[in-house]
Parts: sequence; C-alpha cells; structure tokens
Amino acid sequence: MTIIAIAAAAAAGIIALVIMTYVPVSRTVAEGDPSQGQNVTQPAPVDDTATGGYKKINVMVNGVPLVADLAITGEQRTKGLAVKDSLAENESMLFYFSKANEYAFWMKDMKFPIDIIWLDTDRKVIHIEHSLEPCDSDACPLYKPEGKTQYVLETVAGFAQKHNVIEGTVVEFDPSQII
Repeated sequence: MTIIAIAAAAAAGIIALVIMTYVPVSRTVAEGDPSQGQNVTQPAPVDDTATGGYKKINVMVNGVPLVADLAITGEQRTKGLAVKDSLAENESMLFYFSKANEYAFWMKDMKFPIDIIWLDTDRKVIHIEHSLEPCDSDACPLYKPEGKTQYVLETVAGFAQKHNVIEGTVVEFDPSQII
C-alpha cells in the first residue's frame, strides 16, 4: 500500500511539473480575477533573439500603420508592455487568444499610460479604455469589455482619440501571421 501511495504521489508531482512548465499563467484575466490567469498554450514566437521574444505583425488602424509585438504565449501576455520603458506612436502590442472570452487587463508594473482596445473575432473594436495610468500596487483596477474578444491591441495613450478609433472600427492585420 505504501509503495502505491509513493508511486501515485511521484506521478502527480511529475504531472504538476509538466503542467507548470508548459502551461504559463497570463497577466490577462478571464472573468475579472487576477489570481485566475488564462492557461493557453501557444507556439513559441519566431526569432526570439531579434525581437526580444516577440514576433512582429503589421497592423492598420483607420489608415495608420503600426508595428505590433505579438503576445501569443502565456509568458508574453503576462509581461505585456511592462517589459518596455516607452512606446512610440507607431508601436503597439497585439494580444492573441485562441478562444474568444471576456479578457480583463490591468496596468500592474506598467511604466507609461496606454490605450487598450478589445477586438472581437472579426477584428472589430468592441471596447476601448483610454489613457490608462500605470499601477504599482497589487490592488490594480481591472478593465474588461462587456462581450467576448479574441484580440486586444495596446497602443500609446491617446492613440484611439487622435485617430478616431471607436466601437465598430475594424483593425486590419493578417490573422494567419499570428501562429
């Protein structure tokens, strides 16, 4: 009986190690609880060394071209733009989720304000939070849309207002370049 219990405990430990290694926790949150991260495994980005771990994609918003870092793995979504000290007008980060859901974001550990733009599966804007300020506490507010999204675009603060991005605006990019 003791040998069976030891074997079962060892198997559980191995399974837990595999899960922790391959299923990262995200900084984005489904249904609003930051302690309950999205566990979504995605392929590794192309050319880690040249892009700091992020694959790039071209995005067009109301005729304005952006170069977006793609956050497709749990680790990349956890770090998000918190890895940068600033963001240029033509830079952004595009978060991809394999399944549409109500993804909440927070500004924990950010160093600069941003706009957060939630997109549905058709890449249409369903919600925007404007000029969100960084948060350095563990009690940061959560921001989320009322509706399911598959993509989230983070831009420099004021971008949405400056370029007339509103609910219903279609953000252009090639989804086949994401994975």
